[in-house]
Amino acid sequence: MTVSRRRLLQSLALTGGAGPAAEGAEPGIPLEVLRSVSAAHGTNLSDDRLRVVKPVLDSRAGQLRAFRNFEIDDTVSPTLGILEY
Repeated sequence: MTVSRRRLLQSLALTGGAGPAAEGAEPGIPLEVLRSVSAAHGTNLSDDRLRVVKPVLDSRAGQLRAFRNFEIDDTVSPTLGILEY
């Protein structure tokens, strides 16, 4: 199974934002979580590569949190998905 880099980063970002945070501190993504997500997608990235990805995901945690808290009114209908041509 081939996994695109974009899909892997999206999965890592979604998984990384779910951990509990200390009071007043921004949550960090543990390397073990990144390793397990990488393995789940069949890429098995090395720890060196995961250490490169980690700061990017940590810096985007606020954006992910804002996206998760964004409320969509019930009058907005679901999409049919993104069509790939």
